[in-house]
Amino acid sequence: MPIQRYRDVADMPDPPRKSSALEGLRAACEASELAAAIGTTRVLPRGVKKFRSIEAMDADREAWEAGTRDAPAPDPDSGD
Repeated sequence: MPIQRYRDVADMPDPPRKSSALEGLRAACEASELAAAIGTTRVLPRGVKKFRSIEAMDADREAWEAGTRDAPAPDPDSGD
C-alpha cells in the first residue's frame, strides 16, 4: 500500500463514508454479530491468587475453564 503525504489537511481527500446512516448501523450490527459468533470475552479477576498446593491450583483452573467458578475459590486453609 503506497504512502501518500499531504502538505496541508485541506489537500487530503474526504474519508470514505457510507451513503446513509442505516448502512452504518447495518455495518455496526454485522460487526457485533461477528463478535458474538467468535465468542465472549471473560473478565479476569483482579489480583494474584496464591495456593497452598498444586492440586488446589489445578482444581481452581479446571473450575475456571469449565465456567463454573463465578465466586472466588474457597480458602484452602478453611477445611471446607
